[in-house]
This record gives sequence, structure tokens and C-alpha cells, in this order.
Amino acid sequence: MILHFVHSDDPKTGGVLEAARMLSAELNEQGVESKLCFDKKIKETNHFLSIAHGLWQWPSSLASTLFSNKKIPYLIFPHGMLDPWFKKRYPLKHIKKQAYWWLRQGKILSHAQTVCFTTEEERRLAKKTFWPYHCVEQVTGIGIHNPPNLRSEEELLFKKFPHLKGKKILLYLGRIHPKKGLDMLMESFSAMRSDNEFLVIAGPIDKSDSYYKKLLRESTKSKNIIWAGMVEGDLKWEMLRQADALTLPSHQENFGIVVAEALSVGTPVFLTNKVNLWREVDSYGAGIVARDNQVGIDQLIRAWKDNQHGEMASAALRCFEEKLHIRNTASNIIGLLKDLNVSTN
Repeated sequence: MILHFVHSDDPKTGGVLEAARMLSAELNEQGVESKLCFDKKIKETNHFLSIAHGLWQWPSSLASTLFSNKKIPYLIFPHGMLDPWFKKRYPLKHIKKQAYWWLRQGKILSHAQTVCFTTEEERRLAKKTFWPYHCVEQVTGIGIHNPPNLRSEEELLFKKFPHLKGKKILLYLGRIHPKKGLDMLMESFSAMRSDNEFLVIAGPIDKSDSYYKKLLRESTKSKNIIWAGMVEGDLKWEMLRQADALTLPSHQENFGIVVAEALSVGTPVFLTNKVNLWREVDSYGAGIVARDNQVGIDQLIRAWKDNQHGEMASAALRCFEEKLHIRNTASNIIGLLKDLNVSTN
């Protein structure tokens, strides 16, 4: 059995928890018993491989301890936690983490059988953050399952927002956070939009948050910016299908599950080169990539306003199937087990 160590089962854990759940489920589908573990005090276990999701907390430390005491091999998914963006953004925290890296975390990575990266960009960036850096690397990817089938006659989106029917929709789906670049997105959109073009911002809203309040004030200048709030289930998937494009103007984003979700329904993705999936999107022609600044966001909006996106839709589906389906990640993990001579029996 494979045990996935995850810091918390709280949904606020976000992408790390969701990625671990999908990978575990797919491994089971492919005949390798796998389950999640949230118990940092676990002692008795019969698993043959540990997968630690994330750094700096107990999952990677426990995986290392079990290897030392019981010779259970382990893999680590950093999930973007080695991105140098955090070093620049939080220099004091970085000093503390560098000290812990020398004492413990760096050794945990170097002793892992493999450090698994979700994208090639994540792997490249990981080398630039902490010193010394020594580990066995592999880009195993991460992904999602096939999108659910929806009954087209339901039209949940247009029931909730009837004024969007027949309009051109640019969708942002994610957290309302300064690192997401929403301020630049709104500035570019407001300056260039026409009456039939709408920016829909969907994600959990904290009305007391100062960044949200700032964005809300700016959005009042344009009637074509819609705050949809938190969307889930069928409504989320219909939004992704009905949007002309998904945009992710982030200053830092390790993977972006929402990117894979958009591509899985054939929706092109317009993003910055700070979203680590940008190389995959660009190589398949599944969207547009621009620099992480106001000029770059202006370029994304201009490209979105161009209606010639038909070829991007088919490219998006190919990119999903060949790079971002969770079956590919599970197959890569099973291949690693064979390379490491780890028996799954």
C-alpha cells in the first residue's frame, strides 16, 4: 500500500489536498492500493511506499523517519514550496527556512528516493531557492480526472446571470489574493472592454479583506465586471465551458488545478509566465502566455478580444489528455516503483 502524508484534511489546504486525493484515487483505479493519511503519530503500518505532499511540516519529516527506522522508501511532492517567489516576497521567513533547510529539510529531500515535480518549470525554479540543493528529480506531473458530463438544457450560469447570455466571457476562477494579479487584470480589462464583453471573477470572498475592498472599488468603474462569489459543482463546470477563455494573471502559481480543469473542457487559457504550467500551455498552443506585468496583461486582453480561438480549443483538449490527466501521473508513479524495485504486492 502507498500512504500519502498530507498535513491536513481541511478543505482550506487547497490544491495540495485535492492533488493528493486525485492521485490516490487514480492509483487505486490502476490496481495499486493507496490511501491518504493525516495522522502524524502513526506507528504501525504495512505500507511499502510513503509519498509526502508538501514541505516544512510533518509529512516529509515523518516519511524520512519511517525510512530511517523501517526502511520504507519515500517520494516527495514539494507542490511549489521551493519557488523562489516566496524568497523574494518574504525575506525574513526565508532566512528562518534556510536555517531549517541546513538542519533538516534539505537532508530530507536529498535522502528521498525521488522528488516529484508537477511541471518542468517547477523543477527549474526549485534549484534557485535554498542551498545546498541535492536531490533526485523527476517531473511526474499532476492532473485531474475527466470533467463531469452536464445536461446542456440546465444552463445554470445563465439562470444565475441572465445578462451574460450571448456575451463574450473572460473567466477568472480562484482565490482573491494579491499574488493572483487581479488588480492588473481589472485595469487592463476596464481600459479595453466593449459592451458585449464581461470579466467574471469567481472565488471565495472575504468582505473584510482590504485587497478585496480595493478591487471592489475599482470594479465599480465598469458594469462589465461580475463578482460571482464561490462557485462549485455543476455551476463551476458550466462556467468553464461557457467562458471564451480562462485567465490566470498570477505573480506566482505552482500548478493551478483550474488551468487543467479549463483545458479539460476545451477552454483556452490566458496566463502569465509565472504560472508554472505555462510551458505546457504554450507548447500545445492551448492559450496565450505573457509576461507578469501590466504590459503583459494588456497583451492577454488584446489576444482574448481576438475571436480567432478555434484551434486553441482542440489544442486545449490535447494538452489535457497528454499532459494533465491524472492517469499520466499515476502511471509515472507506478513506473518509479518499478525503477526503484519496490514491490506492490
